[in-house]
Amino acid sequence: MASRIKLILVVAILSLIGGGIAAYKHVELGLPLRVGDLPEQWLVEAKITFIADGGKVNARLSLPAAAIDEGLGKDAGSVGYNYYVDKDLGEYTAVWTSEKKEKDENQAIYYRVSFPRRQKSGGEPIPNAGGGKPEAVTPGFAGAMEDAAKKVVERAKSVSADPDSLFVGLFGEIAAIETSQEVGLLRARYEDESGRSALTVLGIDLLNMAGVPARVAYGVRLEEARGSQQPIRLVEYYDGATWKVRDPDEPSSTIDPTKMFVWNRGGGSLFEVTGGEASQLVFTVIRDLIPLKDLTDLRDSPLLISTIFGLPASEQAVFRFVVLIPLGAFVVVVMRNLIGIATLGTFMPVLLALALLEMPVDSGLIMFSVIVAAGLWFRFLLSKLNMLVVPRVAACVVIVTLLMMLLSVISYKLGMRSGLQITLFPMIILAWTIERMSLIWEEEGKRSALLQVGGSLVVAVIAYRFMAVRQVKYLAFYFPELLLVLLAFIILLGRYTGYRLSELFRFRDFKEV
Repeated sequence: MASRIKLILVVAILSLIGGGIAAYKHVELGLPLRVGDLPEQWLVEAKITFIADGGKVNARLSLPAAAIDEGLGKDAGSVGYNYYVDKDLGEYTAVWTSEKKEKDENQAIYYRVSFPRRQKSGGEPIPNAGGGKPEAVTPGFAGAMEDAAKKVVERAKSVSADPDSLFVGLFGEIAAIETSQEVGLLRARYEDESGRSALTVLGIDLLNMAGVPARVAYGVRLEEARGSQQPIRLVEYYDGATWKVRDPDEPSSTIDPTKMFVWNRGGGSLFEVTGGEASQLVFTVIRDLIPLKDLTDLRDSPLLISTIFGLPASEQAVFRFVVLIPLGAFVVVVMRNLIGIATLGTFMPVLLALALLEMPVDSGLIMFSVIVAAGLWFRFLLSKLNMLVVPRVAACVVIVTLLMMLLSVISYKLGMRSGLQITLFPMIILAWTIERMSLIWEEEGKRSALLQVGGSLVVAVIAYRFMAVRQVKYLAFYFPELLLVLLAFIILLGRYTGYRLSELFRFRDFKEV
């Protein structure tokens, strides 16, 4: 009786704490409980990292004009720094200053912009800021390089009617797989000097040589799955009336505002750091369902209320998936303890469901089945060597790695892009699944092993379906305190010792005499 009272007390306390915090967010902070009540927002976070050298620190980040002119939500909270925005000829720059930092201390500065889905990318045509026609910058070609560049420009101008078609022609030629000898010479030189951005820099120089003023711009791809991403180099050129921005990877089309946000234009420096070394700028993009103002209110709330919203966007993006793991574990508990479906452990179905969230379900299940089947065959070969458990599992990890690489290469050669997502499967879980399945095969028979693997796949698919529900994902991320209520349910299910649903069917022929 005492244990039952303790159980009820624990469940009540967890439910009251979780439900109370959720109610406070909804009533006091105005956070809606339904996912459809607010429009989706893009949150783009710029993160500058560097190592302070012990002196004064001054960090500058060029800002998108839309962040100021259009009144987009913005936030630049970085602990230990003074912050202000500098405006010069319509260009905005965020400036962080600090008197002194400890030597060799890793530093991070953040600037966040939030905006709803919009019809503008920030790369729309604009007139020249200084008025008049800008001058093209003469590129530093010489010798054979100059001759090759002139030939490429002459060919492009001969089939171009305006700067727009010239842009398409030049970038189409220098990006082609099979190209002329002149372009090959230029590409080799620029790849040695400019690395990954070689083609963009080369195209800008060729446009300037052709008399079309051009300069570099920077954009951010609006894709959550990319994680932390480097700024994308774009090209801004003058068409005789306005400055236009285009993506050199897609020269024939304008920038799609649903896929790209232009962060910086004007040819100036994207960011600068003095008083530090090894500086780097990365962007993190996440899709938010509440405005940045409300997120700021959450970050300023007490610890139990703010939770993960006080973290940078890069860490928040990770927790968007982490908070789903308890939901998958809850599904496993229900399916095993109430339904009676046998699985290979608790975490394998959950992590498999998490991987399925990032890939097509059908191709994911096929790839999983192929790897497990092939790995199981190799595992039976290893069993003939009488190896110990730890080396045997390590050998399975190596085999799984090679199988994943082989399957990715084969899928790519066959034009199946989904095969490249095979790395989303947790490698260690795959290896342990193969090891566990082989032991069950040897000890309990083939039927038991296949039933448990099949049960694991069924539970994984059910967990995936549950975790993929938009409302469930919304509550898990914006109301993570409700996980305490989920914990209370799991504790209650942990005390259930009655018949499972599968056992009722199993013993349905037994009747009382």
